[in-house]
Amino acid sequence: MSILIGFVCLLLSGFLFALPSPRKQPNLFLAGFLALTAIELTVWLWGASDYIWTWQSTIWLALGKLQMPVFFFFFVASCYSDFRLRMIDLVHGIPFALTLLVNWPGLGSFGFLGDLLAPGGRVSWITSQLIYFGYLTAILLLLWRFRRRFQQQHSGARSEVLLWLTQLAAASLFARLVILSRDLLADTVAGWAVPSLQIFGALLALGITSWIALKSLLQPHLFRDVDRRLLRLPIAGQPVGSFQLESLRVRVESEQVYLDPDLNLERLAFLVAMTPREVSELLNQSAGMHFFDFINGYRVRHAQDLLERYPQHTILQILTDSGFNSKSSFNTAFKKQTGMTPSAYRSKLTSR
Repeated sequence: MSILIGFVCLLLSGFLFALPSPRKQPNLFLAGFLALTAIELTVWLWGASDYIWTWQSTIWLALGKLQMPVFFFFFVASCYSDFRLRMIDLVHGIPFALTLLVNWPGLGSFGFLGDLLAPGGRVSWITSQLIYFGYLTAILLLLWRFRRRFQQQHSGARSEVLLWLTQLAAASLFARLVILSRDLLADTVAGWAVPSLQIFGALLALGITSWIALKSLLQPHLFRDVDRRLLRLPIAGQPVGSFQLESLRVRVESEQVYLDPDLNLERLAFLVAMTPREVSELLNQSAGMHFFDFINGYRVRHAQDLLERYPQHTILQILTDSGFNSKSSFNTAFKKQTGMTPSAYRSKLTSR
């Protein structure tokens, strides 16, 4: 069972690591968590070895301390697309470093610290539980706070990403409670239930990893795409309309969607996870322009750049490369934006 779970974890980890996606960072954190889980499961294969307290076991114990920090960062990166690791985040690696130091063969005793992090003892078990539930509490608070802010921004909307994250956190908590129950009952009169809980826990772990695998097959957008509504929320005091317009501009500029001659209001609204009416009202109220004026502004600026960089290209080629589909619409938009026709603009450039 452990070999099967470990294999599924490594398979999913490799898939997430290699998957090309705009949401690469959360995928990498989840891949790291799954890989660490697979490594932890290897104790079932060699835990009874005569070399249990060699440097191999020390590394295994230390890597276990990284599971929850990596799991936590997966949730943070999934909620906030602008999240980046900072130097201060190295504090999450302190338990890993201390476990290596305290348990490395030949380094001797470290008193209370050694008892705290040494494997197999009651203090070590309590410490592990505190680390797990501390991080899970932080995850649940993160999801609760972000869900509130998300609903304030998108009243009545539903995010599949937030639903998936909540389900994953709940599944992790339930699995941990099963393991906790097994450990607490081990030395009691109810110890007869321990083998059943052990089997149930293993089946539950297999079920969760298989569920994640099915999610990647049946809902690949959860791992490939970015829910555009889960972008950075506006900072305190920033008007919502101003933030939404800036988010719209960032999307249009970064992906150059204006170069698509078939782009319309409905498609742009879909790309930014808004309704056509919301986009139209946003442009009218916050930018003071209609959809086509907004998009043609980007197209004209792109055409100006092409006219300057490629004087050998024809006007027809320039307008096609800029997202226009007719010469009349190109001339009208260009003159409205610059006060002159494309040909006059090119003549002005060559006369410099």
